[in-house]
Amino acid sequence: MAFKKPTINKTKTDIQSLTIYLRSVKKWGKSTLFRDLILEKYGDAEKGLLVGVGAEAGYNILDNLNVTQVESFKDMKELKKWLINEKGKEHDIKMVAFDVVEELIPLAEAEVVRMSNAEGKACTTFNGAFGGYGEPRKKLQKLLKDYFVDLRKAGFGIFCIGHTKVKNVKEKGDETEGYNILTSTLSNDNESIFADIFDCVLTGTIEKTIDSKKITGEERRLYMRGNGYVDAGCRFAPDSVPEYIVYESNFARTFIDTL
Repeated sequence: MAFKKPTINKTKTDIQSLTIYLRSVKKWGKSTLFRDLILEKYGDAEKGLLVGVGAEAGYNILDNLNVTQVESFKDMKELKKWLINEKGKEHDIKMVAFDVVEELIPLAEAEVVRMSNAEGKACTTFNGAFGGYGEPRKKLQKLLKDYFVDLRKAGFGIFCIGHTKVKNVKEKGDETEGYNILTSTLSNDNESIFADIFDCVLTGTIEKTIDSKKITGEERRLYMRGNGYVDAGCRFAPDSVPEYIVYESNFARTFIDTL
């Protein structure tokens, strides 16, 4: 690659220029948000593509959503090739969503095992690939990071979907019980694949109102900035986005306008 002379960066106020990683509790409305985002932004379902990954097929009851399914990393590679090579020919897709990232990991692990055997480093398990120790994870992280970087360089907006869980965190040397944080279900090293390279790491919650030990109401929130318990963050200037926005009517428009 030839050296590219420095230029002053100018940000684009277009959601298609962002990479978005959204985690939430189950049945929060992640796939629905992507569908509504495409319709609100482009007015055409074919401008977006939701990729069901592995055993996950959460799109079956969503109308007006352009979908496909991948069940191996070979499928993933063929999809990327098609997206890039046929852009403006067979399709005019602007944004691609992967649902869910937890299902991406075993596909990538199987690909790392295949790569190791292909290079003469025989193995039968992921942890034994490329001589073991930390090498398999390094290969997996590079594999997935390169995949999303290639799509981004080709001009696609990327929207990855995942789930959340409460984890207990103990800092090194901390002798207390630590503290709880709502974050991804992924291990920390796999989470970094997305958290390190994506512009927006968002977390959806369902906040319940309880009166006399009974749930009297609930509010769905999308956190854009962390608050000590909810893990979230964006590559925006301080205070340029709110801590969270409320999932209510015409939420896709609010989501687009806020980001």
